[in-house]
Amino acid sequence: MNVAWHAVVITSVLLSACSREPGSTTLTTGSLVVECDESVYPVMRQEAEAFLAQYPGSAITVRSVQAREATANFVNDSVRVIVSARAFNAEEVSALKAGKVQYDEYLVARSAVSVVLHKDNPVQQIRLGELDSLFGGVTTRWSGIRGRPLVELFVGGADCSINEIFRAGAMGGKPLALSATPVASSGDLVGRVRDARGGIGIVSPAWLKGYETELNVPAVGSPTWQPDTLGRPGQYYTPAQAYVFLGYYPIVAPVYIYSREIERNISLGFISFVSSAPGQKIIQEGALVPAKMPVRIVQLTSGQVK
Repeated sequence: MNVAWHAVVITSVLLSACSREPGSTTLTTGSLVVECDESVYPVMRQEAEAFLAQYPGSAITVRSVQAREATANFVNDSVRVIVSARAFNAEEVSALKAGKVQYDEYLVARSAVSVVLHKDNPVQQIRLGELDSLFGGVTTRWSGIRGRPLVELFVGGADCSINEIFRAGAMGGKPLALSATPVASSGDLVGRVRDARGGIGIVSPAWLKGYETELNVPAVGSPTWQPDTLGRPGQYYTPAQAYVFLGYYPIVAPVYIYSREIERNISLGFISFVSSAPGQKIIQEGALVPAKMPVRIVQLTSGQVK
């Protein structure tokens, strides 16, 4: 996996503590069930483990589900707190309004859609238009690989947030090719791409830790891609945290925690923890970009980031 020679440096901030008042334990005791978008589950599982280690009187269960399932359960009030790696879409907002559901929205991180290839695939840069052709089923063979193997597409399930973000960011909303193989788990998807010579898939950076030498993660862009007015068009960027933070990587998405809880209880305590300095550090170490802390980009080399 390509590594960017920039560092995302988190500076300290003061955030509200997890107690209602000095001596109060209301926000740090009790039980909580959180349904979490599968694409960012590894990070939220670590958040829950860290919260439990700090507050032994708590009991937090984080369930891994697809984004649409979590939202449907949230609307139906079968779960009070969910984590989604995208904002509610228009259909979901309409259902929430129809049900007169009042909820709070907390931006806790930013994620991206990483394109992953077999490690022997020589492609280092890939255009958005090429991704459209590949995942739309137009391009069916790899021209740059010896023997021109068939393109094997691996995507998330029908209710996966990664698919929605990718289709909007790279395909103009068009459907994925019927030849694409849906894989229920991001971990399994990574394994399928790793083992398939012509494999290509889409996944959150949260699932790539530990696979740096087993996959090829190409830079994404296009001859016309210009993330801001200062940059030159035609640049390509990896889903490195610095590029996601700056908005240079072209396929990014917010990570929200949504809560229906009215009472100040453990749900608010957990959300406060995720938004705190320790919680945001876990997000950074989990390959996502912290949303609630000041971030500055430090140039560590004068060479071009690859």
